[in-house]
Amino acid sequence: GAIKPVVTFTPNWGNIIFYDNVTLTCDVPSTVPEEPRTYHWYKDSRPIPGDQQRLHIIRSSVEEDRGDYQCRTIGGDISDPVFLDVTINFVILQRPPSVIYEGDPLTLRCHHLIFFDEINTKFYKDDQEIKSSESDSTFHIPYITMSQSGLYKCTKQIHHNDLPNVHEHSDVSFISVKGKLKSYIKLYP
Repeated sequence: GAIKPVVTFTPNWGNIIFYDNVTLTCDVPSTVPEEPRTYHWYKDSRPIPGDQQRLHIIRSSVEEDRGDYQCRTIGGDISDPVFLDVTINFVILQRPPSVIYEGDPLTLRCHHLIFFDEINTKFYKDDQEIKSSESDSTFHIPYITMSQSGLYKCTKQIHHNDLPNVHEHSDVSFISVKGKLKSYIKLYP
């Protein structure tokens, strides 16, 4: 059978703010050398014009770009759908689009609308502050455990160059960590 391709995002966030750019790539696992391929893209099960491996979304909009994306190659299976969430907001807590498994590294980013400057970022888990930084908008967990599932939130103070006011905005996301299937079966001759 054909090998199912996988849709990946660059940068690797499953949620973005309108006006952000993102590139979707149709990754086809293959052991044979890369031959010229024709790609087909779908958004919410409807075909998207074009036949390239990468789909560039420039200055994203909620109406046009939010949805489930899939790809396939000629004669190949269609990928599983990957959801791109585009929101209208000043600040969002960004997370990878894929499922988070125990033992995986996890990076969260407190991201703000491009027209603003940031002053301070704070991260919270279940309303307890876990990080504060003047300049670093990311929070990294090198090896996540199931007990680290919970409600994560970030707050950020942002301002516009022309305006003296500083406003604090926040966003909340439930992070669910799945257990890995453990395989203890050993085969002995």
